[in-house]
Amino acid sequence: MSIRRKQTPLSVSAVCVLALTLPGVVVGGDGAVLETELDPHGYVAYGKALEDQVAAGDGGGVDSTFRNSGVVLDSGGNAYFAVNGVHPVHRGDYSSYYPKSIVKASLEDDSILRAYSFSTVNGREVDMEALTFAADRSKLYIGDEYNFIYELELDSGEITNEWDLADVGVRTNVDKGIEALAYSHATGYFYAGIQGTGEVLVLELASEKVSRIASFSLEPGWAPSGLFAHSDGCLYIVSMRGRGTSGDQMIFQYDLEGTLKARISIPESLGITRPDGIAFDEDGEYVYIVDSQGPMYQGFSLFRIPWAGLHH
Repeated sequence: MSIRRKQTPLSVSAVCVLALTLPGVVVGGDGAVLETELDPHGYVAYGKALEDQVAAGDGGGVDSTFRNSGVVLDSGGNAYFAVNGVHPVHRGDYSSYYPKSIVKASLEDDSILRAYSFSTVNGREVDMEALTFAADRSKLYIGDEYNFIYELELDSGEITNEWDLADVGVRTNVDKGIEALAYSHATGYFYAGIQGTGEVLVLELASEKVSRIASFSLEPGWAPSGLFAHSDGCLYIVSMRGRGTSGDQMIFQYDLEGTLKARISIPESLGITRPDGIAFDEDGEYVYIVDSQGPMYQGFSLFRIPWAGLHH
């Protein structure tokens, strides 16, 4: 699987390597894709802060759950950011569940530290689904399923910039646009996962312009639900195939050139209904996986799972 380059080759300073030492790992010859399963033991689950945000008005009294669809961690590792990617409750109704919020919450006691609520952005409806930091961590970047990327200044709470992916030819049906977003310090590019096409787009965001650098596609039947560009030079993509709890759940590991390196299945015993976002802490000790539908079934919105044993 190779990237279709639009401009210049990707410059990658880190090498994507995953050391899989657990029993049951399938290792083939050169270039083979590694296979293993995430160990769910020792996980911690979160969701109280997001429930509290619904009680404070998220969902407009129409939707009773905070359907978290993205996660990033603050630089100190003491808090997480989540985004309410609420889907329409009634067919053709895309606004009655406003406002929706991005919540910063404590990883210590799962309390709300700050909420950024939106009903519209620059006069248009929003369907915010994905979060990432870039080089300047005073700003948070938001992927919206109407195929906009927004820049949120955290101190002021204002949207300070926006990019429309229609400018680089991205057009999808409603609720099939940007589902995942990540930024790689190794390349300086953003990576946007498009639900409707199963593609990951490699993008450069300038002050008033978006450029499409390259793209690659996931395996047939899979689409990106969450992205994280790790300091190890790997891109981790969480996805689900099928419906409900009967679907297959997977973390894919790609290098930043778009080559598949590993498949890490998420076991059913973890209790995730629909994985919809992924992040790692700075030390690579834990992986955080979002469950956008967990609270609908008396579950949780976010899981912190030890990563030791998978990555060295």
